[in-house]
Amino acid sequence: MRSPRPLLALLVGLLCLAPHPAVSQQRQLPPASERQEQPPSPSFMRGALGLPFLDQQTLKDAVYELASPEFEGRLTGTPGHDLAVRYASERFRAAGLRPGGTDGSFLQPFTIEANEVTGPIELRIEYEGWSGAPYRFGRDYVARGFTGSGRVEDASVVFVGYGLVDTETGWDDYAGVDATGKVALMFMGTPPGGGDWGEKSRPRFKASLAAERGARAILLIDDPGEGAISPIVSVYHGMEGAQQENMPQLSVRNRIADDLLRGLPHTAASLRSQIADTQRPFPLELETRVTLEVGAQYTSERTTWNVVGWIDGSDPSLSDEYVIVGGHLDHVGRQGDVIFQGAQDNASGSVMVMAMAEAMARSAVKPRRSVAFVLFAGEELFLLGSEYFASHPPRPISDAVGMMNLDMVGTGPRLRMDGGATTPIFQQFAVDADRLYGGFDLADSEPTPAVPGASDHTAFINAGVPTVYFHSSGAQGRAHTAEDLPEGIDYDAYYRTALVLYLTLFQMADRTSVIP
Repeated sequence: MRSPRPLLALLVGLLCLAPHPAVSQQRQLPPASERQEQPPSPSFMRGALGLPFLDQQTLKDAVYELASPEFEGRLTGTPGHDLAVRYASERFRAAGLRPGGTDGSFLQPFTIEANEVTGPIELRIEYEGWSGAPYRFGRDYVARGFTGSGRVEDASVVFVGYGLVDTETGWDDYAGVDATGKVALMFMGTPPGGGDWGEKSRPRFKASLAAERGARAILLIDDPGEGAISPIVSVYHGMEGAQQENMPQLSVRNRIADDLLRGLPHTAASLRSQIADTQRPFPLELETRVTLEVGAQYTSERTTWNVVGWIDGSDPSLSDEYVIVGGHLDHVGRQGDVIFQGAQDNASGSVMVMAMAEAMARSAVKPRRSVAFVLFAGEELFLLGSEYFASHPPRPISDAVGMMNLDMVGTGPRLRMDGGATTPIFQQFAVDADRLYGGFDLADSEPTPAVPGASDHTAFINAGVPTVYFHSSGAQGRAHTAEDLPEGIDYDAYYRTALVLYLTLFQMADRTSVIP
């Protein structure tokens, strides 16, 4: 049996080369021999040669840049996102990655719908001479991502439950009220216990129904919690129905809904409970009046791009196989003068993908398999970019032997990994890296399976690619709000996350073992 001493000696040398967390964060870690009983694998040690090229200050500076107002929130289909695409392409080019897009570029084009909320934006409520409190746009209410444009002056309001109609079940939230020329107030989502409405639960279908009933605008009730600011819950519009370009749509919190119910013995909470308890619609004519306005620019077809760069594998017998590492470049943009800068969601993941690409490109040692570094567009439009990549891969998707998704890896001090129960070998790679460089105690976390969800790993799970999804937790949620700023990231944890994920990625692409 080979003595572990030469491996340990080489490890010590690698640890001297690598950016030890204690140096960058004044965080004293125990000696390597106390943190890991078994010597790391050769793939781990080969990967460690890339760690000196990951630097905490450089990572931080890049998050501040990508999440700056200059990029205007990076909403897919807007100039801000186009600028981010150019930024990422230039970083891949400067790092020496091989272009993975069309026509020798880093860009993989596809077509989307786009909607830019340009403003003005206004909301006022009146009741018998009483005027509602000044509502703060961006904190108390926001526009829906695919709102239409228009102004409504001094209009009556009708409450229409969840804004849904289904002839098969007999559910009709508009029964008994006349919405013609009025503002429709409704809850987001679907009635509790009411079955699966599918795409009919989306804003586009609800807007189409409201237009059929003659409504002029929509107010959707969302409750982000006491003290929280109102987020843009989603910019996904849904596929059922048509875009209502002349129907303004705002998302409001419970207290605004309660002001709209002034003069009636109801609150937003009591109406939600009544519908849930009775499993029946409860439409109401309200006594308040509303003035609102939203300005938006809708485009039915616009080209956007995934950004794709490759590092070729070092083993000719394995280099046709590849691992994908990706994160979504887009966020929810701007609305009027308010910019949703999207530092956590997902400048954090995008910057880490670019930093790992640069580190691997600069390292003298490349993994045996190839690696595709991808920045997806259209995640906030419901995973459009990742779905396009998975269905139009630059190489056969059957040659993809792993996928790592990074979404919101800068939210807090804890790192979470989904997919370890599905691919235990990937879990072990991450655990080994965490023991030396992370300190997130991944070994003590119960492995979870990879399941489809609201992030870009979904398309690859559905395509049968072994997939892991990394995200952080433990900090106040700021996603889709104007408070998702670069200063909200824990850069100590973020840097350690980069070290762990780089080593995990390298081993995924370098491994010699076969996934069971």
